Amino acid sequence: MPATEPISLPQATDVAWRYFDLAKARVQIHAPPAPGEVCLWLVPTEFRFASASNIGNWLSPAERRRAKLHPNSALGRRFSVARATLRLVLSHMLGCAPQDVNMNDEPDERIVVTHSSGERTVHVDVAYSGVWIVIAVASARIGLGLTVETTGASDAAARKAMWDEAAHIGRTRGERADARDDAPEPDWHGLTLPMPGGFCGVLVMDAPVARVQAFGWDRPLEAESSAQAS
Repeated sequence: MPATEPISLPQATDVAWRYFDLAKARVQIHAPPAPGEVCLWLVPTEFRFASASNIGNWLSPAERRRAKLHPNSALGRRFSVARATLRLVLSHMLGCAPQDVNMNDEPDERIVVTHSSGERTVHVDVAYSGVWIVIAVASARIGLGLTVETTGASDAAARKAMWDEAAHIGRTRGERADARDDAPEPDWHGLTLPMPGGFCGVLVMDAPVARVQAFGWDRPLEAESSAQAS
């Protein structure tokens, strides 16, 4: 992992997380995230709702062409699943069919989503690591950073270096989302994601994070105990 200069980024620690099965997004999410809220999805490449039929019907011709022309068929499949899943969850937020979600690709893998009503801006980022797809949607600017644990990276300093690298990637992606000269100076905050295996994930958002709706993530033991007690 390349060395990254540590960055001054407040870590969001006092955040309310709500955990749901991956399939529950269709019944839990019916509106864009409120201020301070983030919706997160952890999706395996073989997500069953992103079937071949759905991919064929929901993706735009440009997206289908991009997946088909990808030099690596497995990565092409991963891209298709990510786009189909994103269209599925956004369709419930925006009240339209998955194929009617207006998504435009910009440089540096940025995705711009527009809502015909124009009532609220939706910020989206999608990141990949191994077989996992991470999707984040919020009302504030966001950026996802994912890194992979290197061999022997088990001490506190190594974990901190991984976090710094992921936060740097996330902030860079977030800054590209609105690179206008007249854009106000962002107040970035970092949220550590409970990634599986040896992955490190950080969501960077230009507003304080108050609550998270998490779909497909393993519920931490303390959250599991609290849920059972209630």
